Amino acid sequence: MCILTYKTVTGDAPSYLMNMIVPASTSAYRMGSNMKNSLDVPRTLNRTGDLAFSVVAPRLWNTFDQDILNATTLHNFKTLLRNYAIHKI
Repeated sequence: MCILTYKTVTGDAPSYLMNMIVPASTSAYRMGSNMKNSLDVPRTLNRTGDLAFSVVAPRLWNTFDQDILNATTLHNFKTLLRNYAIHKI
């Protein structure tokens, strides 16, 4: 899920997935250093909707540190993600 989300954010995924991911709005009440590179999490009406890629991917993406979100290559992203997972366990 993380790699697919990275590819979607960087434009390397199919267009139907890229259309499901929306950068966080830049309205004044959401601005801040912790919101940089974050994604909007759409509201859903039921638990089934909570399992959709368009909901799970941004929710997971928004939990990462900025150094992971700023990765410039897929290899770098994978390395940072692996280190993040090791330290969180």
